[in-house]
Amino acid sequence: MPSRRAPLALAVVFILLGCASGGTVNAATSPLPVVHATDNQDGGKITLRRGQRLRVVLHSTYWEFKAVSEPAVLRLVGEPQVNPKSGCVPGQGCGTVVATYVAKAAGSALVTAERTSCGEAMGCTAAAGRYTLTVTVRGAAR
Repeated sequence: MPSRRAPLALAVVFILLGCASGGTVNAATSPLPVVHATDNQDGGKITLRRGQRLRVVLHSTYWEFKAVSEPAVLRLVGEPQVNPKSGCVPGQGCGTVVATYVAKAAGSALVTAERTSCGEAMGCTAAAGRYTLTVTVRGAAR
C-alpha cells in the first residue's frame, strides 16, 4: 500500500514547489517604466526600448499632435487627450494635451505638435508654435 501513496505524495510536493516559485518577480519580465516628456524636452532626444511607452504632456490646450514621422517605429496609442484647466479665462488655452506612444521597432521617429495660438488671440512665433522630440527605439524589451 505505501507504494501507491509515494507517487501521489511526490506529485503534491512538485505542485507545491511550483506554486511557491510562482510568487517571485523576475526582473526580466517586469514591465518597462513609462517615459514622460513635457514642453521642457522640446528639441530634445529620448531613447526607449521596444515595447516601452512614452507619455508627452504639453501645457496648452492649443497644441495639436501631428502624425509620427515613422509609425512602424513609434505608434500613437489612442487619441491625444485635451484636459482644460478649470477657472481659466476663455481663450487662454489653460490645460494640457497628452499623447501616449508605444515603441514598436528599432529606429528613430519624430514626435511633433503645432499650435497657431499662444493664448488670448496671440499668435505664436515660429519656435513657440512647434514642438519636436526625437525618439530613438533600441532593441527588445527585457
